[in-house]
Amino acid sequence: MGVSNKSPEFFKMNPIGKVPVLETPDGPIFESNAIARYVTRLKADNPLYGTSLIEYAHVEQWIDFSSMEVDANILRWFIPRIGFAVYLPVAEEAAISALKRSLGALNTHLASNTYLVGHSVTLADIIMTCNLVMGFTRIMTKSFTSEFPHVERYFWTMVNQPNFSKILGDVKQADSIPPVQSAKKPVQAKEPAKSRTKDEPKKEAKKDVPKPKAEEPVEEEEAPKPKPKNPLDLLPPSKMILDEWKRLYSNTKSNFREVAIKGFWDMYDPEGYSLWFCDYKYNDENTVSFVTLNKVSGFLQRMDLARKYAFGKMLIIGSEPPFKVKGLWLFRGKEIPQFVMDECYDMELYDWTKVDVSDEVQKERVNQMIEDHEPFEGEALLDAKCFK
Repeated sequence: MGVSNKSPEFFKMNPIGKVPVLETPDGPIFESNAIARYVTRLKADNPLYGTSLIEYAHVEQWIDFSSMEVDANILRWFIPRIGFAVYLPVAEEAAISALKRSLGALNTHLASNTYLVGHSVTLADIIMTCNLVMGFTRIMTKSFTSEFPHVERYFWTMVNQPNFSKILGDVKQADSIPPVQSAKKPVQAKEPAKSRTKDEPKKEAKKDVPKPKAEEPVEEEEAPKPKPKNPLDLLPPSKMILDEWKRLYSNTKSNFREVAIKGFWDMYDPEGYSLWFCDYKYNDENTVSFVTLNKVSGFLQRMDLARKYAFGKMLIIGSEPPFKVKGLWLFRGKEIPQFVMDECYDMELYDWTKVDVSDEVQKERVNQMIEDHEPFEGEALLDAKCFK
Protein backbone atom coordinates (compact mmCIF):
# COMPACT_ATOMS: atom_id res chain seq x y z
CA MET A 1 0.00 0.00 0.00
CA GLY A 2 1.22 3.45 -0.85
CA VAL A 3 3.84 2.05 -3.27
CA SER A 4 2.63 -0.57 -5.74
CA ASN A 5 -0.88 0.88 -5.85
CA LYS A 6 0.59 4.23 -6.93
CA SER A 7 2.39 2.85 -9.95
CA PRO A 8 1.27 3.65 -13.53
CA GLU A 9 0.43 -0.04 -14.03
CA PHE A 10 -1.93 -0.02 -11.03
CA PHE A 11 -3.64 3.21 -12.14
CA LYS A 12 -4.50 1.44 -15.40
CA MET A 13 -6.47 -1.12 -13.34
CA ASN A 14 -8.04 1.41 -10.95
CA PRO A 15 -7.86 5.09 -11.96
CA ILE A 16 -8.03 6.28 -8.32
CA GLY A 17 -5.36 3.88 -7.05
CA LYS A 18 -7.43 2.14 -4.38
CA VAL A 19 -7.63 -1.50 -3.33
CA PRO A 20 -9.04 -4.08 -3.73
CA VAL A 21 -8.61 -4.83 -7.42
CA LEU A 22 -9.26 -8.24 -8.96
CA GLU A 23 -7.31 -9.17 -12.09
CA THR A 24 -9.30 -11.48 -14.37
CA PRO A 25 -8.58 -12.94 -17.83
CA ASP A 26 -11.09 -10.43 -19.20
CA GLY A 27 -9.67 -7.40 -17.42
CA PRO A 28 -9.46 -5.87 -13.91
CA ILE A 29 -12.40 -5.17 -11.58
CA PHE A 30 -12.31 -2.67 -8.73
CA GLU A 31 -14.74 -1.93 -5.84
CA SER A 32 -15.30 -4.74 -3.31
CA ASN A 33 -19.03 -5.23 -3.97
CA ALA A 34 -18.44 -5.49 -7.73
CA ILE A 35 -15.72 -8.09 -7.11
CA ALA A 36 -18.05 -10.05 -4.78
CA ARG A 37 -20.82 -10.00 -7.38
CA TYR A 38 -18.43 -11.17 -10.11
CA VAL A 39 -17.07 -14.07 -8.04
CA THR A 40 -20.59 -15.13 -7.09
CA ARG A 41 -21.72 -15.17 -10.72
CA LEU A 42 -18.78 -17.33 -11.80
CA LYS A 43 -20.87 -20.33 -10.75
CA ALA A 44 -24.11 -20.68 -12.69
CA ASP A 45 -27.26 -20.72 -10.52
CA ASN A 46 -25.23 -19.90 -7.42
CA PRO A 47 -27.65 -19.99 -4.44
CA LEU A 48 -25.77 -17.03 -2.96
CA TYR A 49 -27.83 -14.93 -5.38
CA GLY A 50 -31.15 -16.50 -4.33
CA THR A 51 -33.34 -19.00 -6.14
CA SER A 52 -35.73 -16.68 -7.99
CA LEU A 53 -35.83 -13.32 -9.70
CA ILE A 54 -37.43 -11.65 -6.67
CA GLU A 55 -34.81 -13.15 -4.32
CA TYR A 56 -32.08 -11.87 -6.65
CA ALA A 57 -33.61 -8.38 -6.43
CA HIS A 58 -33.81 -8.62 -2.62
CA VAL A 59 -30.16 -9.68 -2.43
CA GLU A 60 -29.21 -6.60 -4.45
CA GLN A 61 -31.50 -4.47 -2.29
CA TRP A 62 -29.78 -5.54 0.96
CA ILE A 63 -26.30 -5.18 -0.56
CA ASP A 64 -27.11 -1.54 -1.38
CA PHE A 65 -28.67 -1.01 2.05
CA SER A 66 -25.60 -2.51 3.74
CA SER A 67 -23.23 -0.23 1.83
CA MET A 68 -25.21 3.01 1.79
CA GLU A 69 -27.02 2.88 5.15
CA VAL A 70 -24.87 0.74 7.44
CA ASP A 71 -21.24 0.83 6.28
CA ALA A 72 -21.33 4.51 5.27
CA ASN A 73 -22.70 5.65 8.63
CA ILE A 74 -20.30 3.47 10.63
CA LEU A 75 -17.41 5.09 8.75
CA ARG A 76 -18.84 8.61 9.21
CA TRP A 77 -18.80 7.95 12.96
CA PHE A 78 -15.49 6.06 13.20
CA ILE A 79 -13.10 7.75 10.75
CA PRO A 80 -13.11 11.25 12.34
CA ARG A 81 -12.46 9.74 15.77
CA ILE A 82 -9.21 8.13 14.64
CA GLY A 83 -7.93 11.30 12.99
CA PHE A 84 -8.55 10.48 9.31
CA ALA A 85 -11.11 13.26 8.92
CA VAL A 86 -12.08 16.45 10.72
CA TYR A 87 -14.02 15.67 13.91
CA LEU A 88 -17.22 17.70 14.27
CA PRO A 89 -19.60 16.82 17.13
CA VAL A 90 -22.64 17.83 15.09
CA ALA A 91 -21.57 15.60 12.19
CA GLU A 92 -20.96 12.70 14.60
CA GLU A 93 -24.41 13.12 16.12
CA ALA A 94 -25.95 13.01 12.66
CA ALA A 95 -23.97 9.87 11.74
CA ILE A 96 -25.01 8.06 14.94
CA SER A 97 -28.64 9.04 14.43
CA ALA A 98 -28.59 7.79 10.83
CA LEU A 99 -26.87 4.55 11.88
CA LYS A 100 -29.45 3.90 14.61
CA ARG A 101 -32.23 4.47 12.08
CA SER A 102 -30.63 1.93 9.71
CA LEU A 103 -29.98 -0.65 12.42
CA GLY A 104 -33.55 -0.19 13.64
CA ALA A 105 -34.86 -1.05 10.18
CA LEU A 106 -32.52 -4.04 9.98
CA ASN A 107 -33.58 -5.17 13.48
CA THR A 108 -37.25 -5.11 12.45
CA HIS A 109 -36.54 -7.26 9.40
CA LEU A 110 -34.47 -9.77 11.39
CA ALA A 111 -37.16 -10.11 14.07
CA SER A 112 -38.94 -12.52 11.72
CA ASN A 113 -36.07 -13.62 9.46
CA THR A 114 -32.96 -15.67 10.20
CA TYR A 115 -31.25 -14.38 7.05
CA LEU A 116 -31.68 -11.26 4.97
CA VAL A 117 -33.13 -13.18 2.01
CA GLY A 118 -34.73 -16.63 2.01
CA HIS A 119 -33.72 -19.47 4.32
CA SER A 120 -29.97 -19.67 3.78
CA VAL A 121 -26.89 -17.47 3.52
CA THR A 122 -26.74 -15.23 0.45
CA LEU A 123 -24.27 -12.67 -0.83
CA ALA A 124 -26.32 -10.03 1.02
CA ASP A 125 -25.51 -11.73 4.36
CA ILE A 126 -21.82 -11.96 3.50
CA ILE A 127 -21.55 -8.26 2.67
CA MET A 128 -23.76 -7.15 5.58
CA THR A 129 -21.71 -9.20 8.07
CA CYS A 130 -18.40 -7.89 6.73
CA ASN A 131 -19.67 -4.33 7.05
CA LEU A 132 -20.99 -4.93 10.57
CA VAL A 133 -17.63 -6.39 11.66
CA MET A 134 -16.05 -2.94 11.41
CA GLY A 135 -18.76 -1.47 13.62
CA PHE A 136 -18.91 -4.26 16.22
CA THR A 137 -15.13 -4.55 16.63
CA ARG A 138 -14.12 -0.89 16.50
CA ILE A 139 -16.85 1.44 17.78
CA MET A 140 -20.26 -0.19 18.42
CA THR A 141 -20.10 -1.24 22.09
CA LYS A 142 -22.52 -3.61 23.82
CA SER A 143 -24.43 -0.68 25.33
CA PHE A 144 -24.97 0.67 21.79
CA THR A 145 -25.94 -2.60 20.06
CA SER A 146 -28.21 -3.82 22.88
CA GLU A 147 -30.93 -1.61 21.40
CA PHE A 148 -30.95 -3.98 18.41
CA PRO A 149 -31.14 -7.56 19.83
CA HIS A 150 -32.06 -9.18 16.51
CA VAL A 151 -29.09 -7.55 14.79
CA GLU A 152 -26.85 -8.81 17.60
CA ARG A 153 -28.23 -12.35 17.31
CA TYR A 154 -27.84 -12.26 13.52
CA PHE A 155 -24.28 -10.91 13.65
CA TRP A 156 -22.95 -13.39 16.23
CA THR A 157 -24.70 -16.27 14.47
CA MET A 158 -23.05 -15.32 11.19
CA VAL A 159 -19.50 -14.71 12.47
CA ASN A 160 -19.56 -18.04 14.35
CA GLN A 161 -20.36 -20.07 11.23
CA PRO A 162 -17.28 -22.02 10.04
CA ASN A 163 -16.93 -20.31 6.66
CA PHE A 164 -17.04 -16.87 8.30
CA SER A 165 -14.78 -17.69 11.26
CA LYS A 166 -12.13 -19.12 8.90
CA ILE A 167 -11.75 -15.63 7.40
CA LEU A 168 -12.68 -13.34 10.28
CA GLY A 169 -11.10 -15.33 13.12
CA ASP A 170 -12.17 -14.72 16.72
CA VAL A 171 -14.41 -11.63 16.65
CA LYS A 172 -14.51 -9.52 19.84
CA GLN A 173 -16.89 -6.63 20.41
CA ALA A 174 -15.42 -3.19 21.13
CA ASP A 175 -15.17 -2.42 24.85
CA SER A 176 -15.22 1.34 24.37
CA ILE A 177 -15.65 4.07 21.76
CA PRO A 178 -12.25 5.32 20.50
CA PRO A 179 -11.32 8.70 21.99
CA VAL A 180 -11.11 11.62 19.57
CA GLN A 181 -7.50 12.04 18.49
CA SER A 182 -6.19 15.56 19.00
CA ALA A 183 -5.39 17.42 15.82
CA LYS A 184 -1.69 17.58 15.01
CA LYS A 185 -0.22 21.04 15.05
CA PRO A 186 1.31 22.03 11.74
CA VAL A 187 5.07 22.20 11.80
CA GLN A 188 6.22 25.82 11.36
CA ALA A 189 8.75 26.31 8.59
CA LYS A 190 12.12 27.57 9.77
CA GLU A 191 13.22 30.98 8.51
CA PRO A 192 16.14 30.73 6.08
CA ALA A 193 19.46 31.65 7.69
CA LYS A 194 20.68 35.12 6.73
CA SER A 195 23.89 35.08 4.73
CA ARG A 196 26.73 36.95 6.41
CA THR A 197 28.61 39.58 4.40
CA LYS A 198 32.35 39.31 4.15
CA ASP A 199 32.95 42.50 6.18
CA GLU A 200 30.59 41.49 8.97
CA PRO A 201 32.63 40.31 11.91
CA LYS A 202 31.88 36.82 13.07
CA LYS A 203 30.06 36.88 16.38
CA GLU A 204 31.26 34.54 18.98
CA ALA A 205 28.60 32.18 20.11
CA LYS A 206 27.78 32.71 23.72
CA LYS A 207 28.75 29.80 25.77
CA ASP A 208 25.93 28.73 28.00
CA VAL A 209 27.16 27.93 31.43
CA PRO A 210 25.41 24.76 32.41
CA LYS A 211 23.21 25.27 35.41
CA PRO A 212 23.22 22.64 38.08
CA LYS A 213 20.19 20.41 37.62
CA ALA A 214 17.79 20.31 40.48
CA GLU A 215 17.30 16.81 41.70
CA GLU A 216 13.96 15.55 40.53
CA PRO A 217 11.97 13.65 43.09
CA VAL A 218 11.81 9.99 42.25
CA GLU A 219 8.22 8.98 41.85
CA GLU A 220 7.40 5.68 43.41
CA GLU A 221 5.51 3.34 41.12
CA GLU A 222 2.06 2.60 42.34
CA ALA A 223 1.50 -1.00 43.26
CA PRO A 224 -0.99 -2.66 40.90
CA LYS A 225 -4.48 -2.55 42.31
CA PRO A 226 -5.86 -5.96 43.23
CA LYS A 227 -8.40 -7.29 40.76
CA PRO A 228 -11.89 -6.92 42.27
CA LYS A 229 -13.38 -10.24 43.31
CA ASN A 230 -16.41 -11.64 41.58
CA PRO A 231 -19.41 -11.18 43.92
CA LEU A 232 -20.06 -14.93 43.64
CA ASP A 233 -16.68 -15.59 45.28
CA LEU A 234 -17.89 -13.64 48.33
CA LEU A 235 -20.94 -15.86 48.90
CA PRO A 236 -20.93 -18.17 51.94
CA PRO A 237 -19.30 -21.55 51.23
CA SER A 238 -21.59 -24.16 49.72
CA LYS A 239 -21.67 -27.89 50.43
CA MET A 240 -21.98 -28.39 46.65
CA ILE A 241 -18.61 -28.46 44.91
CA LEU A 242 -19.36 -27.69 41.27
CA ASP A 243 -16.23 -29.36 39.89
CA GLU A 244 -17.13 -32.60 41.70
CA TRP A 245 -20.53 -32.63 40.01
CA LYS A 246 -18.95 -31.93 36.60
CA ARG A 247 -16.52 -34.83 37.10
CA LEU A 248 -19.35 -37.15 38.12
CA TYR A 249 -21.38 -36.12 35.05
CA SER A 250 -18.41 -36.65 32.70
CA ASN A 251 -17.26 -39.96 34.17
CA THR A 252 -20.62 -41.73 34.46
CA LYS A 253 -20.92 -44.02 31.44
CA SER A 254 -23.68 -46.39 32.58
CA ASN A 255 -26.60 -46.45 35.03
CA PHE A 256 -26.78 -42.67 34.59
CA ARG A 257 -30.01 -42.29 36.60
CA GLU A 258 -28.75 -44.32 39.51
CA VAL A 259 -25.29 -42.79 39.63
CA ALA A 260 -25.15 -39.27 38.13
CA ILE A 261 -28.73 -38.07 38.70
CA LYS A 262 -28.85 -39.43 42.25
CA GLY A 263 -25.40 -37.94 42.89
CA PHE A 264 -26.59 -34.56 41.61
CA TRP A 265 -29.47 -34.35 44.07
CA ASP A 266 -27.26 -35.59 46.90
CA MET A 267 -24.85 -32.71 46.15
CA TYR A 268 -27.38 -30.00 45.29
CA ASP A 269 -27.45 -27.07 47.72
CA PRO A 270 -30.48 -24.77 47.25
CA GLU A 271 -28.88 -22.21 49.56
CA GLY A 272 -25.74 -21.89 47.43
CA TYR A 273 -27.04 -22.69 43.92
CA SER A 274 -30.18 -22.28 41.81
CA LEU A 275 -31.62 -24.16 38.83
CA TRP A 276 -33.21 -22.42 35.83
CA PHE A 277 -35.15 -23.53 32.75
CA CYS A 278 -34.68 -21.44 29.60
CA ASP A 279 -36.81 -21.37 26.45
CA TYR A 280 -35.71 -19.65 23.25
CA LYS A 281 -38.13 -16.85 22.35
CA TYR A 282 -37.81 -17.11 18.57
CA ASN A 283 -38.17 -20.81 17.77
CA ASP A 284 -40.11 -19.99 14.60
CA GLU A 285 -36.81 -18.78 13.13
CA ASN A 286 -35.13 -22.16 13.65
CA THR A 287 -35.89 -23.50 10.19
CA VAL A 288 -32.38 -24.72 9.29
CA SER A 289 -30.79 -27.39 11.48
CA PHE A 290 -27.12 -26.39 11.17
CA VAL A 291 -27.93 -22.72 11.77
CA THR A 292 -29.87 -23.61 14.92
CA LEU A 293 -26.99 -25.78 16.15
CA ASN A 294 -24.49 -22.98 15.45
CA LYS A 295 -26.72 -20.52 17.30
CA VAL A 296 -26.63 -22.71 20.42
CA SER A 297 -22.88 -23.34 20.07
CA GLY A 298 -22.28 -19.59 19.87
CA PHE A 299 -24.34 -19.08 23.05
CA LEU A 300 -22.24 -21.66 24.92
CA GLN A 301 -19.01 -20.07 23.69
CA ARG A 302 -20.11 -16.69 25.00
CA MET A 303 -21.04 -18.26 28.34
CA ASP A 304 -17.39 -19.15 28.90
CA LEU A 305 -17.09 -16.20 31.32
CA ALA A 306 -19.36 -18.16 33.73
CA ARG A 307 -17.63 -21.56 33.48
CA LYS A 308 -16.40 -21.37 37.08
CA TYR A 309 -19.93 -20.74 38.36
CA ALA A 310 -22.29 -22.67 36.08
CA PHE A 311 -23.31 -25.94 34.46
CA GLY A 312 -25.77 -26.12 31.58
CA LYS A 313 -27.62 -28.45 29.20
CA MET A 314 -29.09 -27.19 25.93
CA LEU A 315 -31.51 -29.38 23.96
CA ILE A 316 -32.35 -28.84 20.30
CA ILE A 317 -35.71 -30.54 19.89
CA GLY A 318 -37.63 -31.82 16.87
CA SER A 319 -37.18 -34.01 13.82
CA GLU A 320 -38.58 -31.34 11.49
CA PRO A 321 -38.23 -27.52 11.49
CA PRO A 322 -38.89 -25.24 13.19
CA PHE A 323 -36.69 -26.68 15.92
CA LYS A 324 -37.21 -25.82 19.60
CA VAL A 325 -34.34 -24.81 21.85
CA LYS A 326 -34.69 -25.40 25.58
CA GLY A 327 -32.12 -25.46 28.34
CA LEU A 328 -31.37 -26.17 31.98
CA TRP A 329 -28.79 -24.14 33.90
CA LEU A 330 -27.25 -24.46 37.33
CA PHE A 331 -25.87 -21.15 38.64
CA ARG A 332 -23.95 -20.24 41.78
CA GLY A 333 -26.20 -18.13 43.98
CA LYS A 334 -29.98 -17.88 44.27
CA GLU A 335 -30.39 -15.73 41.14
CA ILE A 336 -28.88 -15.64 37.67
CA PRO A 337 -25.53 -13.83 38.13
CA GLN A 338 -25.80 -10.20 37.10
CA PHE A 339 -22.47 -10.21 35.24
CA VAL A 340 -23.81 -13.01 33.02
CA MET A 341 -26.95 -11.00 32.23
CA ASP A 342 -24.82 -7.94 31.46
CA GLU A 343 -22.09 -9.57 29.38
CA CYS A 344 -23.82 -12.37 27.45
CA TYR A 345 -26.38 -10.84 25.09
CA ASP A 346 -27.93 -14.26 24.36
CA MET A 347 -29.54 -14.28 27.82
CA GLU A 348 -32.23 -11.85 26.73
CA LEU A 349 -33.16 -14.10 23.82
CA TYR A 350 -34.54 -16.68 26.27
CA ASP A 351 -37.37 -16.78 28.78
CA TRP A 352 -35.95 -17.83 32.17
CA THR A 353 -37.93 -19.70 34.83
CA LYS A 354 -36.55 -20.67 38.22
CA VAL A 355 -36.98 -24.38 39.01
CA ASP A 356 -39.10 -25.20 42.04
CA VAL A 357 -37.24 -28.26 43.35
CA SER A 358 -40.12 -29.07 45.70
CA ASP A 359 -42.27 -29.77 42.61
CA GLU A 360 -41.71 -33.40 41.57
CA VAL A 361 -42.84 -32.69 37.98
CA GLN A 362 -40.20 -29.95 37.57
CA LYS A 363 -37.62 -32.13 39.31
CA GLU A 364 -38.27 -34.95 36.84
CA ARG A 365 -37.91 -32.48 33.96
CA VAL A 366 -34.49 -31.52 35.36
CA ASN A 367 -33.54 -35.22 35.43
CA GLN A 368 -34.59 -35.75 31.81
CA MET A 369 -32.67 -32.69 30.60
CA ILE A 370 -29.49 -33.72 32.41
CA GLU A 371 -29.58 -37.23 30.92
CA ASP A 372 -30.73 -36.18 27.39
CA HIS A 373 -33.86 -38.27 27.74
CA GLU A 374 -35.48 -39.08 24.41
CA PRO A 375 -38.21 -38.49 23.49
CA PHE A 376 -38.21 -35.24 25.45
CA GLU A 377 -41.72 -33.92 26.06
CA GLY A 378 -42.94 -36.17 23.26
CA GLU A 379 -40.43 -35.07 20.61
CA ALA A 380 -37.15 -36.40 19.23
CA LEU A 381 -33.85 -34.71 20.04
CA LEU A 382 -31.91 -33.22 17.14
CA ASP A 383 -28.92 -32.68 19.44
CA ALA A 384 -27.96 -31.99 23.06
CA LYS A 385 -25.05 -29.82 24.16
CA CYS A 386 -23.42 -29.56 27.57
CA PHE A 387 -21.69 -26.60 29.22
CA LYS A 388 -19.32 -27.74 31.95
